[in-house]
Amino acid sequence: MKKSSFIKYFSLLIILLIAWLSFFTTFWASIFMQDVKLVYKLSNNIYINSETLNKGLFVYKSSTDISDAYFQSSCETETKYITKKDDLYLFELSVIDKNCSNDIFFLKSKIWILNETKLNLVSDSEIYALLLDYSSKDLNNILNSANKKSSGLKIFTTYKNNVLNDKYNFSNKKRIYEELIYKWNMIKTILEKRELKYSIPVLWYELPTKNPIKFPNAWRPYRAWLTDWIHHSWDIDAPFWTKVVALDDGIIIRIVKNWDKTDLSNLRKSKNLTKEDKMRNLDIYRWNQIWIKTMKWELVMYAHLDKVVDSLKEWIIVSKWDYIGNIWVTWVPEEWYNDYHLDFSVSENPYNLWKVWSYDIVDYMSWPWKFKWKSKDYILENQNDIFGK
Repeated sequence: MKKSSFIKYFSLLIILLIAWLSFFTTFWASIFMQDVKLVYKLSNNIYINSETLNKGLFVYKSSTDISDAYFQSSCETETKYITKKDDLYLFELSVIDKNCSNDIFFLKSKIWILNETKLNLVSDSEIYALLLDYSSKDLNNILNSANKKSSGLKIFTTYKNNVLNDKYNFSNKKRIYEELIYKWNMIKTILEKRELKYSIPVLWYELPTKNPIKFPNAWRPYRAWLTDWIHHSWDIDAPFWTKVVALDDGIIIRIVKNWDKTDLSNLRKSKNLTKEDKMRNLDIYRWNQIWIKTMKWELVMYAHLDKVVDSLKEWIIVSKWDYIGNIWVTWVPEEWYNDYHLDFSVSENPYNLWKVWSYDIVDYMSWPWKFKWKSKDYILENQNDIFGK
């Protein structure tokens, strides 16, 4: 037999072997998956930031021994086999990865996938992002409702019997109570922090007290044909690369970085600019930015940043005084500003709950800024009621 023919037939044999193994594996895997049934989940929710609620109990029914099975995911997990009763097997899954976003988990043996399940991965930032859009009055109403609901579930908190023996009822109610209290405590945290003042967002520096162009509502006539030509913000003068910090606990809802002077070419220029056009132009003038929805259900915009901290991402939680970026200049071309300062605004939440999760940049820029249309004297008299050391 010629060498070329041998290689041809050998290659065909390998292909057929691989195809047969693939069929064999798929065939037996499907048999195993049909044999192993998920009959109970303690909860469909996994709270990935919790040290206790990041775990879940799962009961599988199988005619074969699966006590050596384990959970697998693209996220880091831990599996604990707990016990069995007849053909029921009890496992505990812990999600270790606090940034996990893959909601599909496989129960596997050493060779086969035995079962797969989909879970609802809940992060603290998701919960806060929703709760922060509620007024304090609404949050107190939610607390009162949760308190009434929890009172009927509290008796289950001391339950310690095996899940397989109680047919899941008591364990499930205990978990419902624990999840309720978890969210309840987050609401209480928000309400407590709403009683506190904002910190000054530039360490060792103060709010402006003299120059009128550094306050909200200052005129910007040289931008009249491109923006609303009103300053929405406070300017805090500080040297180049001074650190900027979060003025409150909150959620980062927007980051703009890698801004370049060429972005000025994206300015919309027309005699008939709409309100949206002017807002988008103003957004371009603001350079690199970070937007934080605070515990007070307000929105803080930091602008004219040179550096945004690399580890920061949208929809993560930041804490008061966390380092978030560095000061740069404005680069406004009409005036060729070269003064180093932080431009930051605080905007008040209009309580449009139907818009939650669907806000865009124009929606956020439409929120009324703090002290809108108030005089400099009024702002000076009242700003210390909002900001503290």
